[in-house]
Amino acid sequence: MLAALPTLSRAIRRTGLPCKWLMVPAGGELVPDTRCSDRAPFWDAGYPAAMVTDTSFLRNLHYHRPSDTLDLDFLTAVCSGLIAGLSQL
Repeated sequence: MLAALPTLSRAIRRTGLPCKWLMVPAGGELVPDTRCSDRAPFWDAGYPAAMVTDTSFLRNLHYHRPSDTLDLDFLTAVCSGLIAGLSQL
């Protein structure tokens, strides 16, 4: 999984979006906010898992509220970067 993270990050950056990656050890136990997604059960079962996020509630005051909107250009760029990055793995 570690080798995949820089590849995916570079591919997303090529779309013009900023992108950083973070390797989270111990199934996210040391950084509890990293367990707030559906990848935690995969970690718990011993499977490597990655999450692509814009940091959700840590950055966006509208997260999961009626005022939360979908930025289709942003979503398209992320998906394009993931497709390009995954095709390199």
